[in-house]
Amino acid sequence: MDVLILGCGWVGTIFAEKLIQQGCKVFASTTSPQKVEPMQEAGMTPYLIDFNNPALSRETFLSTMHFDLVLISVPAKRREEYATCADKFKRLSSFVENIHASSIVYLSSVGIYPATGQLIHEMDIPAEQLDKKLYQAEQTLLQQVKGLNILRLGGIFGYNRIPGKHFSNKTCPVADQRANYIHADDIFEIVMAIYRTKTSNQLFNAVSPHHPTKKEVILKMSTKYNFALPSSFEDVKGPDKTVSSKKLVDILAYRFLYPNPIDY
Repeated sequence: MDVLILGCGWVGTIFAEKLIQQGCKVFASTTSPQKVEPMQEAGMTPYLIDFNNPALSRETFLSTMHFDLVLISVPAKRREEYATCADKFKRLSSFVENIHASSIVYLSSVGIYPATGQLIHEMDIPAEQLDKKLYQAEQTLLQQVKGLNILRLGGIFGYNRIPGKHFSNKTCPVADQRANYIHADDIFEIVMAIYRTKTSNQLFNAVSPHHPTKKEVILKMSTKYNFALPSSFEDVKGPDKTVSSKKLVDILAYRFLYPNPIDY
């Protein structure tokens, strides 16, 4: 199995390591020259590709190859200017549209949804109410990449990322908000389920199906991983957000490894 990972950050690296352990050949892009050697040592074939660069090297030979799976893990960053992000995704889309692949998956975010106080399914929120930058990124890819699947991921945890640890000895201002989280291992298994089932042109929310409060998660994690609790728990007033992954479960017949963030 030949896999191309565009944007080999934390999630992409976990994904690559799992694939290599299964005997797959992994090609991966990074914007950091410092990461090339560690990626090679991990068994990947790395490429320096920066989609923010107008003089983007097309690595045209990639479009002559066939990949079983392409994973696009290039983020629309929160601090990125809208125009800068839009240009980046135009370059990314032009790059990907020429690549031959059996399955292509883009990792988006449930941050695209507003806090509505209701259970949110994929098509519940009108386009004009979605986060403008994240929606633009998705649409740019959809317009140019055939068969694209989009996963809107919850907050990603697992391995060295522990929910709530960054609030240790600090004020936690979101105590009563519902958790819309997903474990990195579930992301891997969901993407592989999409590949195995030959699923295409689908939009899925990818969030653990149980939604305890963030306070409940932090209390459990602090005991499990032995870190200090927040100095205080507070809550921002206003509507909450709970995201449903029912469509993913139904269409892929998927069973979450971690259905409840309390078990991460």
